[in-house]
Amino acid sequence: MFDFAFDWIKELETGDELIDQQHKEFFRIGRDIEQLLVRKCIGVQEQELLDIVCELREYVSYHFYTEETIMRQKGYSNYELHVKEHLGFRKYVMEIDCPALAKNPYKELKAIKTMIQSWVFNHMMSEDVRMINEIQPENIKKK
Repeated sequence: MFDFAFDWIKELETGDELIDQQHKEFFRIGRDIEQLLVRKCIGVQEQELLDIVCELREYVSYHFYTEETIMRQKGYSNYELHVKEHLGFRKYVMEIDCPALAKNPYKELKAIKTMIQSWVFNHMMSEDVRMINEIQPENIKKK
């Protein structure tokens, strides 16, 4: 996986305002992680690390709930597979080892950042866009 900055750009938009706002929040969490990595976690406090993990867990819970509710209401054809992907990422986030993170923050945050990047490219930019294009075809981006 190549490295990238967590800077929101218009090309990441799905066309759904609520989903896009929530994705921007995910990028903000990614930027917070990125900033700690830039400074090599020098001087990072355990509370900062716990706050990031908590934010990530809260984000995953409310965002996936939002998406799954929308998909269910709109009768999305790939609902079950999409939810299965959510479950896998949710499991990863919920199982972040906080004691290991506190012990070796740079190494652990780097792994978390890599997983988040993978999620952006393998889910948000493909599956979420596909879902919005099906359930809200009026929002398909004009190319």
